[in-house]
Amino acid sequence: MRCHACGRLSFSLICRECQKSYLYPEPKIRTLDTGLKVLSFFAYDEIEPFLLTKHTPHGWFVYRLLAKRAFECLEVSEERFYAVAVDDDVSRGYSHTALIARALAPYGYRNLSGALLARNRVSYAGQPLNFRLQNPRDFHYRGPQDISAVLVDDIVTSGLTLQEAHGVLLRSGVKVKGAIVLADADR
Repeated sequence: MRCHACGRLSFSLICRECQKSYLYPEPKIRTLDTGLKVLSFFAYDEIEPFLLTKHTPHGWFVYRLLAKRAFECLEVSEERFYAVAVDDDVSRGYSHTALIARALAPYGYRNLSGALLARNRVSYAGQPLNFRLQNPRDFHYRGPQDISAVLVDDIVTSGLTLQEAHGVLLRSGVKVKGAIVLADADR
């Protein structure tokens, strides 16, 4: 097969050279308006072609590799947290957010599948902030209460989705310790 980044023949969707060049995580924390701290590993524009594979057949492999590379710099958490994926709907074949949440398991996070789903299926891709404000995701949480958790998503742009999900979890009795995303558009 060919490398998704450079086009050279490779045994992986992203060759070793491109992984070293493009997939070098630099963890950064961004605090959203609500006080939610978001840990990201890449700048969005640095890995945009990889992130855009999420709704393609090979996206599953790319996202697994992105998460693996991103989390290599994490240490195993002493405290046990649940990883709550934002809208891990599998109607398109797989959930990229659930895949990211599962990749946190070696670091002490327990995956909580299907617990936080959006009732509004509108796509925010390429939409302005005003559109996002007028079309909230309308999350529904159906997981355990009185747990400690981190929110997991692929990208943070305006932060509205994470802030909405954060509010729903808080109202449901979940102690949200922060959020983990692969990429931040504001870096």
